[in-house]
Amino acid sequence: MSHPSVGILRSVLPEQSRLRSTFKGVLLFLSVFSLYVMLFGLALAVNGWWYKLILGLLSGLAFSILFVIGHDACHDSLTPSSFLNAMIARIAFLPSLHPYVTWELGHNRLHHGWTNLKGVDYVYTPFSKAEFDALPATRRLMERVYRTVLGSGLFYMIEVWWNHLIWPPPADRSKLDKRQFILDLSYVIIFFAAECTLAFFTGPAVNPMQQMLNVFAIVLAPYFFFNWLMAFITLQHHTHPSVAWFSTREEWDFFNGQVRGTVHVKMPRLFEFLFQNILEHTAHHVDPKIPLYQLAQCQKTLENHFAEDITVEKGSIFQFHKNLKSCQLYDYQQHRWLRFDGTPTTGPLLSPSSV
Repeated sequence: MSHPSVGILRSVLPEQSRLRSTFKGVLLFLSVFSLYVMLFGLALAVNGWWYKLILGLLSGLAFSILFVIGHDACHDSLTPSSFLNAMIARIAFLPSLHPYVTWELGHNRLHHGWTNLKGVDYVYTPFSKAEFDALPATRRLMERVYRTVLGSGLFYMIEVWWNHLIWPPPADRSKLDKRQFILDLSYVIIFFAAECTLAFFTGPAVNPMQQMLNVFAIVLAPYFFFNWLMAFITLQHHTHPSVAWFSTREEWDFFNGQVRGTVHVKMPRLFEFLFQNILEHTAHHVDPKIPLYQLAQCQKTLENHFAEDITVEKGSIFQFHKNLKSCQLYDYQQHRWLRFDGTPTTGPLLSPSSV
């Protein structure tokens, strides 16, 4: 059975949905960036460790939203200017310590280029039962932790951020501009060092332990919160009992990866407003050039045309936990999800006619 082509999928979306606005993009970036700077500054200024921690976590929420805006800019979809988009993305990624070039490679080219294709798209790729059983005991334990509500943040921080964005493997490095990677990594290191220095030395120097607690409250805790929030949002996009993964390019196609393989998680309106429609994720995968401020209408249009092929789910911590319990390993031959002990949790997700 042939699936709608990329051109057909994108043709159902209104042409005006790809119009980008410099005013909207820059205003959005400056508003959220200013909020982040204000919260970070307040965290430095207040006395009391708990006040610093609360304000630090709020700044973590702000730079998580800022990251979503940078994500859009990195796709060159926030404003009409490619130069402006790249500059905004680099700045927006700094509080979350993401080098621009490694994110652009891993997210734009690998994840969006080959969504849910094992060996290329490295984000939350499930192991097969045989692969899991062959892992060292410590790595099997880590995988069990990763597939929990709290542990999912560790997955993002270790397997995505550290292993690919900060310390990319040889396969990734071969695709990068080495000079630009060194520059972007340097920006991140300098920014992090400046944050830690400000947190350590701003305010009364009570004792080194208190100063280290300040660094934790203002810099490290917000960063850990960001990692968990990123995992909570993004893991649900492609990890679901109705979503298939693929082990060969022959069985993968754009429709299976970008439409059937991408979940629309419906969250409370305030959450969706704060995170700038990033949960309208099918539309974003069908055409990453759609600005975030146009995604909601495009998602509705796609769901009107391809209702049977798009998974829509009401999101919550409970639902996240339920999906993680069901989606621990994957049977790439039978196309079904498994628990760690090999018990199937779904039936076959693909019929021969759907590949």
